[in-house]
Amino acid sequence: MIRVFIADDHELVRFALRSLLEGEPDLELVGEAENGELAIERVLETTPDVLLLDMRMPGLGGAEVCSKVREECPDTRVLILTSYDDDEELFGVLAAGASGYLLKDAHPDNVAHAVRSVAEGQAVFDDAIAQRIIAGKKGAEVGAEAAALLKTLSEREMEVLRLMARGLSNKEIGRALWIGETTVKTHVSHILRKLEQGDRTQAVLTAVRLGIVSMSGE
Repeated sequence: MIRVFIADDHELVRFALRSLLEGEPDLELVGEAENGELAIERVLETTPDVLLLDMRMPGLGGAEVCSKVREECPDTRVLILTSYDDDEELFGVLAAGASGYLLKDAHPDNVAHAVRSVAEGQAVFDDAIAQRIIAGKKGAEVGAEAAALLKTLSEREMEVLRLMARGLSNKEIGRALWIGETTVKTHVSHILRKLEQGDRTQAVLTAVRLGIVSMSGE
């Protein structure tokens, strides 16, 4: 079971998310909070696998909550689910360690899939948000950095990185490439080292920002 905590100040949103989780046999709701301070307190108590976090709540903002949760509960992944798509807030929560960022008009099936993906260590962003990440750094600096990185990645590592960007787990990558899961883990480890990132989410975000891969895996 994937244990999920909801932090949102709107009762209607929490009700909708509760209903969504109750309809998924592998997702379990372990708690709720309607403000940032309470979210941190209860997340520390329940240590969920995934925190579904609204960006704007009374008290602490999303970036502050995300940063505190990631610091105190490093095994808890944070998925931002919000009505706002402000660039400053987007990059703020990414810097704070969020694993994904979805708008609240996302289809319920996409939200459930996103919860599962971030629980497995994947990065999840809708297409519009992914394009904003790419646009966060432009020009010759990106081109030079991307070219240098591409020289270090093997053809197989690029295949694995593209599938990571699509949100596939190690097992799914192994099936797609007809290689063992242990071999996939080795490739992922090499990719993280070459991209100088500590986890899959930040590695994918770096590769997307540099234009090496897209969130669609191309």
